[in-house]
Amino acid sequence: MKARVLFFLIFASSCLLAQGVDNSNRGPINVLGNGVVDGVVLKEELPVRSKIEYEHVREADYVWSKRVFSRIDRREKINHIIFFPDDFFEPNSYVFPSSPENIDKGGWIKHQERFSLWTVIMKHIMLGDLQVFEVSDTNFTLIEDGYQFKYPIVKNGKNDFFDNPKYRNRASRKISYGSSGEPWKYEVTPEGEDDPVEVTLLRDDDNETYDAWLERLTTQGADAQKGPELYQVLKNVDQTKLRTQYDNAKGGSPVKFPDNLQYINSACITAYNIKEDWFFDKERSILDRRIISIAPVARLKPLEPEAMETDGINRFSSLIGVDRRGNLIDGKGDPYLGNVIEKELFWLYFPELRDVIVNYYTYNDNSDSQWMSFDDLFWKRKFSSTIYRVSDKFDREIEDYKYGVDALYEAERIKDDIRTWEIDVWNY
Repeated sequence: MKARVLFFLIFASSCLLAQGVDNSNRGPINVLGNGVVDGVVLKEELPVRSKIEYEHVREADYVWSKRVFSRIDRREKINHIIFFPDDFFEPNSYVFPSSPENIDKGGWIKHQERFSLWTVIMKHIMLGDLQVFEVSDTNFTLIEDGYQFKYPIVKNGKNDFFDNPKYRNRASRKISYGSSGEPWKYEVTPEGEDDPVEVTLLRDDDNETYDAWLERLTTQGADAQKGPELYQVLKNVDQTKLRTQYDNAKGGSPVKFPDNLQYINSACITAYNIKEDWFFDKERSILDRRIISIAPVARLKPLEPEAMETDGINRFSSLIGVDRRGNLIDGKGDPYLGNVIEKELFWLYFPELRDVIVNYYTYNDNSDSQWMSFDDLFWKRKFSSTIYRVSDKFDREIEDYKYGVDALYEAERIKDDIRTWEIDVWNY
C-alpha cells in the first residue's frame, strides 16, 4: 500500500512539473502533460541537475602541463551520439523568438526524446546561458585566435537576446547564415519634378536616437539637396521594423533591411574543436585532462585567391548549409557544388557549457533505460578525437608543417610523447 501511495505521489508531482514548471533549462522528459507518460517509468523526477565540480588542483601540485587542441569528427561512429539526431528548420518559417517560451515554436523541428549537442548549444545561446566568443577581432578578421577568449560578445543580462537588438544581431549571426540586408532605399518624385530621386537612409551618429533621427529627417531633411519632403514617406512605414534596423546600424553607415538568414541546423556541424590542458597532478599522482573550451565547426566557402592574404572569412555569408535531403545549399537556399573548407563558428567556455549539458542526455546503443548526460560523456571521454595543434614555440597547427597522412602520424607521435612522459614519471 505504501509503495502504491509513493508511486502515485511521484507520478502526480511529475505531471504537475511537466505542466507548471519551465523546463527550458533541461532536456526533453517523457512526461508530456495531461497525464501522458511516453514510456514505462518516469525517467527523471528532479527538475534540474547540477554539474559535479572538478577536483581542486593546487598550483604547487600542478607540476607539468601541455595545451592540446583536438577535433571531434562527425564521421567517426563513436562520435555519432554527439551529432545526432539532426534538427531542421522549415524554409523561411523560423523567425526571431520574442520570448524564451517561443524558442521551440515556429518551424524548429527537433526530436521528442533527445537533442544533438548543437541543438542544445543554439537553444541556450538564445536563453542567455552561454557566453559566445568570436573567432577573431571584428576589425582584423585574418588572424583567428578566438580560442584565447579575447573577443566576447558582451551581454548585459540573461535576456539580452530578446531585449537588446544590438546583442541579438551579433549573436544571431553566429547561429545563422545567409546574406546581409540591402541598404534601405526608395524613390520619391518631388512635387513639380519629373524625375524620381533615389533616397538612401543613413544613420549619421551613434548617439542620435531613432525618434530624434526621424524627427530631423521629416522636418529638416538630410542636407540642402534632400529636403524634408523626401522623407515624409517614413511616417507611413512599419515603425517597429524601421526602428529595429536603425538600432542595428552603425554611425555613418546605411540603415539596412533585415538580413536574409537561415538558422544553422545540426546537420551543418561537421566537427567540434576542443582546447584542453593535459597536466600532472602531484597530489593525486595522475596525468589528467580537462576541456577548457569548445567550438562547433561547419563548412564554408573558401576565399578567392586574391582575397586569401588580405581578408578574413565572413562566416555568415560563406557558410554552407544542409537541407533535409542532405544536399549542400548556400545562404539563398540554392544547391552548392563548389569546394568547401571547415572552420570554427565561435568558441564557448566549456565549464559554463557543463552547467547546461548536464541536463541533456545521449543515446545508449545497449539499453534505452540507461542514458548518460553530455557532461558524463565528456567527463568519461566517450568520444574519439584527433590532435591538430599543441602548444609550442612556433604557435602553429600541425598542418602548417605536416600534410595528409604525415599530419595524422604527427598527432599520434604527440600522444606517444605524452604517454612516454607519464611512464617515465614512474621509472626509478
